[in-house]
Parts: sequence; C-alpha cells; structure tokens
Amino acid sequence: MARHSIADDLVSLPPKHPRPQRRAMRLYLFYRFVLALGLLITFLGGLGPPSLGASAPRLHLLVLMFYLIFTLVSLLLSLFEREAVEAEYLFALGVDILALTTLLYTSGGANSGFGILLGISIAFAAQGLKAASALTAAGIAALAVLLETWAEYSLGHGNPPWFSAALLGGSYLALALLSVELAHRARASEQLIRQQDQDISSLTELNEHIIQQMQTGVLVLDGQDRIKMLNDAAWSFLGRPISAEGIELKEISPPLAKVVKAWRRHPDARQRHLHAQHQGTNLLVSCQQPGGGGSEVLVFIEDASHAAAAAQQMKLASLGRLAASIAHEIRNPLGAIGHANQLLRESPDLTPADRHMTEIIDRNTARLNDVIENILALSRRQEPQPETVHLHPWLEQVRQELIESLELPPQRIQIQVTPREARLRFDRRQIQQVLTVLVENAVRHQETLGDRLQITLAGGVDELTGEGHLEVIDNGRPIPAEIVERIFDPFFTTLNTGTGLGLYLAKELCDANDIRISYLPVSAGGNCFKLRLHPNMVV
Repeated sequence: MARHSIADDLVSLPPKHPRPQRRAMRLYLFYRFVLALGLLITFLGGLGPPSLGASAPRLHLLVLMFYLIFTLVSLLLSLFEREAVEAEYLFALGVDILALTTLLYTSGGANSGFGILLGISIAFAAQGLKAASALTAAGIAALAVLLETWAEYSLGHGNPPWFSAALLGGSYLALALLSVELAHRARASEQLIRQQDQDISSLTELNEHIIQQMQTGVLVLDGQDRIKMLNDAAWSFLGRPISAEGIELKEISPPLAKVVKAWRRHPDARQRHLHAQHQGTNLLVSCQQPGGGGSEVLVFIEDASHAAAAAQQMKLASLGRLAASIAHEIRNPLGAIGHANQLLRESPDLTPADRHMTEIIDRNTARLNDVIENILALSRRQEPQPETVHLHPWLEQVRQELIESLELPPQRIQIQVTPREARLRFDRRQIQQVLTVLVENAVRHQETLGDRLQITLAGGVDELTGEGHLEVIDNGRPIPAEIVERIFDPFFTTLNTGTGLGLYLAKELCDANDIRISYLPVSAGGNCFKLRLHPNMVV
C-alpha cells in the first residue's frame, strides 16, 4: 500500500477561498466600476435628468472618464492578494469622495441625488475599515459636501441647499457607524461559526477514534438494516468482511440480522446471546434506539467470555473474602487442637500406637495451619511500596536469612548479580517473600538430592532489552511438562504435605508489583523461576 503523506493532502485541497474581507472589498470595487460605467453611459446617451452635468458638462465628462478608469484599474488590482486591505479601502473611498463630490457640483448640488451614491460608497467601505478610519472618512465626505455647497454659494449659483447638505453629512456619519457595527457583528459571527465548526470537527474525530478503539463492537443500521457505520471490533465480530457499509446486515451475518429483527418486534429485551461460527465464541448483543428517534438502530456486540471472566473474577473475590473469614474462624480452634495434642504427647501413659496418632495430628494441624496462614496472607496483602534496591547487598541479606531459617549450609545458596552495581525498583518486603517461597519449594521438592542441591539467586539488567530480572535457579529434577501450566494455580501441589498456595501467593505478589514471573527449564538440567521487571523499574 502506498504511503500517504501530508504533501498529498495539501495537493488535493481545493483552492483557498478569499477571506470575507477581501470578498467584500471586491464587491465594493465592482459596484464602483458598474456605477462609473452607468453614469458615463447615462450622460453620453442623454438618458438622465437635464441637470446631469448641466453646470459644467466638460468637467462632468472628464471626471466620469477618469472615475471609470480608476475603478477599472482598482478592480483589476484587487485580483492580486495583498495584505494592505484597509489602505485599498481608504484609497477607493477617497477617489469616490473626490469624484462624486465633483459630480455633485456639476449636477446641481446636494439636491441632485448624487449625495446618496456617496453614502452607499461609505457604507460599503466602512465594512472593511476600523471604526476610527470609517468615521474619519465619513466626516471628510460630509465636509466635502458642505464645501461643495459653499462653492456654489460663492460662485453665485442661487440659494445653496445647506439643509440638504447637512442631512447628507449626518447620514454619512450614521451609515459609517451602522456599517462598522454590522461588519463587526458579522465578523464575530463568522469567527464563532468557524470555531464551532472546528470544535465539532475535533469532537467528531475524537468520537470516531474512541469508537474505533473500543473493544465493544458498534454497528449503526438504518431502517432497512443496512450498515451505515461500524468500528473495528464489530468488523472483527462479523468475520472481517471485505465490504460492509451500505450492505444489508443479513448478507453479512444472518444470525445477527435475526436478533435485530427480533429486537424491533420486542424492544424491551435488551440483550441476547449469539454464537459466532467463524470465531467459535459466544457474543452478547444489545440494541438501542438513538435519542433522536427515527428508524436507526445502535447494535452493541461484546465477547461473552469477557463478561464471564469479569463475573468469575467477582466470584473469586467473594470466595476469597469468604475463605479468609473461614480461615480466621478455624485458626483459633486449630490452635487449641495443636496445644491439646502437644500436652497429650507429654503424657507418660501413651502407648506407641497412641504416640504415632499424636504425631499424625501434629503434622496435619501444622499443614492446615500453613494453609490458613497463606490464605490470610493473601487477604491481608498490602499495596506495594516500591523503593530503589541495590541488588547485590540486598540478595546477600536475603541469602543469609534463608540459610538461617532453612538451616542450610552456606555453600548451598549462591548469588550472582550482573552488573554488580545494578539497582531495581520494587517492594523489597514482598519480593523477598516471593524469593523465600521459591527457595523453600526448591528445598522441599529436591530433598532426594541432599547436599548436592545447589540454589542460585541471580539478578541484574539485560543489556539487550533493558529489563531487570531476578532468578531462583536449582540443579534438581525439571518440572514435568504436563504440569508446568498448572504450577501457579491455587491449591495445586504434587506433595502430600504441601498446601498448593506457595507459588500462587508468589504470582499474586509479582502481579501486584507489575512483575512477570515464569518458569523456565534449565537446558543443562534444573529449574529456573524468572521474575522480569519492566525497563522503567531499572534505576
């Protein structure tokens, strides 16, 4: 598959649209060109009123021609993108003030109607100007109209229309204020709409990403049960069809289509079980009607084994609490039995057969006490308290304590640390408990080796992977392959005197510390229990 780059996206984008301000300016320049052309045609064709250019026909024609040329040039230059938009507005409005005021003079003054055209230009231009610039330009236009009226009075052209000129000037200021405010609101609305579009687009992408990453399959069906949308999990549950969207569900998964059809008839039934032939798993299907109503249906598909596993975990947690409470209740009577058995053994009247019975009671009460202690240890397990551990001196301390507690010769347990200065981060108390369980298991299961049993406590950091590791290695008989998968199960043991909780407790403690424990047979003979620590636990 060809790689998709950002450059490809840029090439495929549509041409960039002009900014709203640039579009408004081009509309204003086009209006000026049409106005100039229309005024020139009207004057040359004699289509306007008699007062049009009556005061100075040649000046009127000359101004119209220059005005048409300026507007055409401005319109053509606007096709090139430039940043000085406000300067272009001011220049165009300045030309309009000069040209239209002159035409106002040549056509009879403020009563001729040309003043309205200047007001339209001010309204257009104010949309692209700042408030101060727009009001200044409107003030100059008003002053220009008053000067034109004064010029008429000075040249003796009758009574000047001062009132009309004043009304025009005031209207220019009002139009400028109104246009600036409307333009400001329009730009704010456009910005808000763009921001909302971006937010909606981002939320849509986020929702799609979340839906695609969900482990629950999600299907959206229309009124004819055609697939409108599905995520990766649903695609997998449906058997990974080549094409899905727009296809009827019954063509891809007839059993699921029947479930949806049954739900449409009885919407109160929220969940149904479905067997996936291609996966050999049971699926849990639920349907919902979207909040907007209509005939669309949301279908959620889950692997029923996950729900069963979660339910099993809840059952195990409940059973664990029950077992802990039972163990606590048994502990006191068991202690009384052990104490009474000990007093009975001290009696001088016991026969050899009775003394043998007391030994059996003593062994089994000790074994049962070990089971209770392990169950209580699991129920009382505290949250790990990680700390930085200098591996070599810590393993040396663990070795000494194991030699003393198990009454072993010092040469039976060795330590190896590579590199010697390795430091790892974990709960030293809990991991020492794990190592103790593993060493005790090795001693108990390899009793036939006697003094030939050698145990190595190894640790360090792997140079290739960066992982930390701790190992308990012995030279005894390897664990049979048929029981390796069960050694960490609770209550699984191959010894009549064992409780089957030691390795289970070790695994639980490792899981709590985010450490992976595994069994590895030694190629030269022997066993290795390896604890792997993530690189971020290496100091």
